[in-house]
Amino acid sequence: MATFDKRRHRRSNIATAVEYAFDPLHTDETFDGVIADISESGLCLLTTTPLNKGQEIVIKINPSAFSQTATVRWSRQYEDLYCKAGLEFIERMNNK
Repeated sequence: MATFDKRRHRRSNIATAVEYAFDPLHTDETFDGVIADISESGLCLLTTTPLNKGQEIVIKINPSAFSQTATVRWSRQYEDLYCKAGLEFIERMNNK
């Protein structure tokens, strides 16, 4: 890993559609997003819904089987078209 890269884990580029929710207790209201890259400690999410730094969301990687809680570490809005956000996993993958 290069010295300028602050990431703890190597990221893998992927393009996977996911659902996510803002409230971990009410995950029936979901939004669509695309994971652009992922690592052991986090991911980059593309979505049309703005995300805020510090916000916690539940990523539904496989809506019927797995969910993952993450914190928004950074977020950039691109001309009201989409949002690109860096998320850090709060806990390891959960079976649901």
